[in-house]
Amino acid sequence: MAQIQVLKSTMQSTSTPRFLISTLCIFALAGIARAQMEPGFIGKRYVGASFFNENLHHENIDDGHGAELCANVPLASFLDVGVKTSYEKFSGSRQDFGDYSISDRRITGSLLGYFDADYIKPFVELSYTNTAQTSTFVGVKNKNNEGLCGVGVGIEAPVSKSTAIFGLATYNRYLNGNYDNYWTYKFGINTWFTRKVGGVVSVSIWDGESTTFSLGVMYRF
Repeated sequence: MAQIQVLKSTMQSTSTPRFLISTLCIFALAGIARAQMEPGFIGKRYVGASFFNENLHHENIDDGHGAELCANVPLASFLDVGVKTSYEKFSGSRQDFGDYSISDRRITGSLLGYFDADYIKPFVELSYTNTAQTSTFVGVKNKNNEGLCGVGVGIEAPVSKSTAIFGLATYNRYLNGNYDNYWTYKFGINTWFTRKVGGVVSVSIWDGESTTFSLGVMYRF
């Protein structure tokens, strides 16, 4: 019996320091990894997916819901190339014309040039978007394809070692002139949960016509 108690005591005296050392090492490595994180998404190589909800202010139709896939690749220390594709759908019923359905598909390519001043990044973004919209009202289907160019200016600024806020104002111009040109304003916050996985929350305002809320997850590679 005494030998068992001595054995237990010996085991406790040797395992406790090892446990403490292991725990301290884990926290130290986590702290180092956290400290090495660079805030912001600009200048990072990543892919991601987002889900969004759009509310039209002056149209009596239900909110639109959609999803977006994106990728960003740095070409140089001051230039990123991006691509994204999205799908959005509005559907419902109104008393004046019955059931309706609107779907909008978009593919966008962009170049983003920026200046890095201690993680504060003013930037200019040039983009081209191909839009394909299908709408059905009173059983009548219409299809429309448009080209859309955008020129935007913005800034991304850190608020911690892994988190940044950003703002972007973009002037959008249709190539064929069938629709009015417009401004969009986007604000949000992004963060890296780990060195590989990040998230972003944003709100976009379309010239007072609509407001879109978006939530996304990014994977850095």
